[in-house]
Amino acid sequence: MERGKLWRTAFGNNLRLLELNGAGLTPELAAQRPANGVASAAWIVGHLVSTRRRILKLVGGAVPEAPEWEQHYARGGPGASAHVDWATLVAAFEATDQELKAAFLQVADWDRPTHNPALGTAQPLEQVLVFLFMHECYHLGQIGIIRKLLGLPGAI
Repeated sequence: MERGKLWRTAFGNNLRLLELNGAGLTPELAAQRPANGVASAAWIVGHLVSTRRRILKLVGGAVPEAPEWEQHYARGGPGASAHVDWATLVAAFEATDQELKAAFLQVADWDRPTHNPALGTAQPLEQVLVFLFMHECYHLGQIGIIRKLLGLPGAI
């Protein structure tokens, strides 16, 4: 499988993970921290939108300036409140899908040195994407646990 199509499919499948794990989360539940020190589902989705925006920049996609995403959802952030409501957060996550798909298909050099934000070092672009994909899956799994902590049944 061509690499752009592989990454397009991988990140696209995460839309379904959010749909399943987010089912039944009301705006109030999504904004609630389910336990001390645990981020809210809303904050996590905002964090993922912020990360997807960074991924778009890494792969050469056009990303309009919107500093509020990084302001509210940066790595190590408080994990509490979101700057917009749950439905808007989910819609923003979904809206990144088509942009990611298009950008992945345009990547010419998957091996070009790229800064990995987690390690602070340069790695081949595709290796950075592997990390960022794992990061996204990890957080989407957290939403599955959050729903149980909030009294909803498991979804996956």
